[in-house]
Amino acid sequence: MKKFGVTGTIIGILACIVAVYFYLSDDGGLKLNFKKNDPVATKEAQTKIDKSFAAPVSSKVTDEYETMSEGELIQEVHNMTHQKVEADKKWGASEITADKVQKLYEVIKNKAFKNSSNKQMLLDILEPWTRKDFTNAVSAHNQIWSYQKGNIGKATRLLTPQEELEYIEDEFR
Repeated sequence: MKKFGVTGTIIGILACIVAVYFYLSDDGGLKLNFKKNDPVATKEAQTKIDKSFAAPVSSKVTDEYETMSEGELIQEVHNMTHQKVEADKKWGASEITADKVQKLYEVIKNKAFKNSSNKQMLLDILEPWTRKDFTNAVSAHNQIWSYQKGNIGKATRLLTPQEELEYIEDEFR
């Protein structure tokens, strides 16, 4: 067995430090691993999220909401919560945009539901979203998750802006 000496040990330690600071992204490139409390990174991530939220969506996408069943509308809102919350498992993804939130809210408000409590649940979730207030996303996710009798993937917290931006880039870009 060869000995690496002091130089080899120092190089090994430096490599470990660099590996901790960076991580390998899906495309094989290096990506800076943002610190959760970095105010500059947080502001940059939030700016990108805000631009994504404001991006127009094809009316073809939002027109589909009018033909969705009660269960499909519930699932759509559930899928949207995945962008905002931390959970062990997430099945399904739908990007949150102002156009989609507004159209969903209007469709649900005007649609006849078999179960009026489901309609009220969705309206209560979406109404703050129309004002860009997503502070209810964890409770919204878990309320729908519970309604759907979920047993894996309960939301535990809101994602940081950096985590949400990474989710958006992974799922929708």
